[in-house]
Amino acid sequence: MPRGGGFRGGGGGFRGGGGFRGGGFRGGGFGGGFRGGGFRGGPGVFRGGYSGGGRPFGRTGASRVVSRSPRGPYRHRYYGPHRSFYRPYWWYHRPWYWRWWYSPYWAGPWYRPWYYSPMYVGGGIIFVILLALIILPVAGVGIWFPGSNADENGTVNYFSTETLEFNKLKSEYEYIESGHQITYSIHSVPSNITFALWNQPFENIPTTTMYIDVMNSTTIIPGYFWFESLFLRSSSSIQYLFNASSEIDFYILDGYNFYNWYYYLSSPTFAVNIHTNQSNGIFNVPSTQDYYLVWENNEGFSIDVDYTINYTAKKVPNLSVIEDAGFTPIDGDSISGAFLVPTSGNWYFFIYFDPMKAPEEFTTIYIDVTYDTGLTYVDRWLNISWILVIILVVVVILLIAAVVARHGQKQLKLKEPITPEEKKISPYKTAPPTTAEEELSCSRCGSPLKPDAKFCPKCGGKIEGRQVGVPSITTPATAKTCSLCGSKLTGTENFCKWCGTKIEQ
Repeated sequence: MPRGGGFRGGGGGFRGGGGFRGGGFRGGGFGGGFRGGGFRGGPGVFRGGYSGGGRPFGRTGASRVVSRSPRGPYRHRYYGPHRSFYRPYWWYHRPWYWRWWYSPYWAGPWYRPWYYSPMYVGGGIIFVILLALIILPVAGVGIWFPGSNADENGTVNYFSTETLEFNKLKSEYEYIESGHQITYSIHSVPSNITFALWNQPFENIPTTTMYIDVMNSTTIIPGYFWFESLFLRSSSSIQYLFNASSEIDFYILDGYNFYNWYYYLSSPTFAVNIHTNQSNGIFNVPSTQDYYLVWENNEGFSIDVDYTINYTAKKVPNLSVIEDAGFTPIDGDSISGAFLVPTSGNWYFFIYFDPMKAPEEFTTIYIDVTYDTGLTYVDRWLNISWILVIILVVVVILLIAAVVARHGQKQLKLKEPITPEEKKISPYKTAPPTTAEEELSCSRCGSPLKPDAKFCPKCGGKIEGRQVGVPSITTPATAKTCSLCGSKLTGTENFCKWCGTKIEQ
């Protein structure tokens, strides 16, 4: 990525003006923009095109002394009210003991001992729930509070070393009670950074329009050039006016094209490219990145240049609103101090690498920020005690419902015994025809028998086993059903084929 922001002294290129230029906002003391000079092809680096939207925001994440427990959803398979683990086909029917209010997944099947129920698990879950909801909150002193970064005294420390790119942000936050303080120590190498404390996230900072005026005179020797640069966001504008003692080449380029132009890498795209001794105009910035105004002397003698530049920088974060919360943003490469929080709530710290205040592309920051939140573990447990009470009530209700459900299903089992269903023969399949040798006949009278007969319809003899006793009931000749077992009669039998009762002739 091409970098920009000026040439260092020595080597192929040098910074003619040295450091930040001393211009400033109109009526203010902002040191935005950079100037320098040199000859092309020497060693140097430039910030290239910036693809971001111009407003950095969000937390970048930092290593902490007290780490946060992992969070996020855990994926699991869900079975709705009409699904089951054993329902591979649409025609499957759930077990008889299932109802809309009952499921073995939490109450356990009725035929298993109660201590195998998922709701009980031998009483282990009950013990864990009671321990978590009653014992831990009461004895919360010195015991870890889930989801908190603080130690037992309520202190949170952010300590890390990170590399920050220009126009990027490092941000973290913690809840802190009023009257407690935030201690900070920030160091940056090699660039200056902006540090601030605020009770809102960085994306809530409004933007503003800033006006930066630059007036300067310089002498450019043959074969050298002079430039002014500033990081600008889209919709900004540059108004320029210059007078030279002789005709000179004047360009306006973005960071990427300036890099290519300086190193002769490819044909750069010039926003403005003229050869004159005086000119004025306005250039509207199309995208967010560094922009360079360059005067190059390709003549054989020195040229004096007087110029005036008026930058209209739009969408600049207005950090002055942070002062309303009681903290004044600090610029520098070594920042330390303490801040007493005026109101309770989430307090953010920001480390912003402002590209309008530093020419480098990267800077290394050393962070040591400590929050004295004022909330011990006892306070945190007490703050969520009402939630724990609700959870405890729900668990007790579920336990009672599990006991009632299992008891009710067991009683239903005793009242409604299950009878095995008869095997149904498919109407699409026919039984193989029997041969003459396979036809059944009575062993007493020789009469033919049906395959399902238990008694001979002619002599009344039992087909299998021995007939015990003689029935005292006789079925009338005109009866349609047997007087003993109620089986249907065809009118040709002498005895009932099912129970062997005699039929009058």
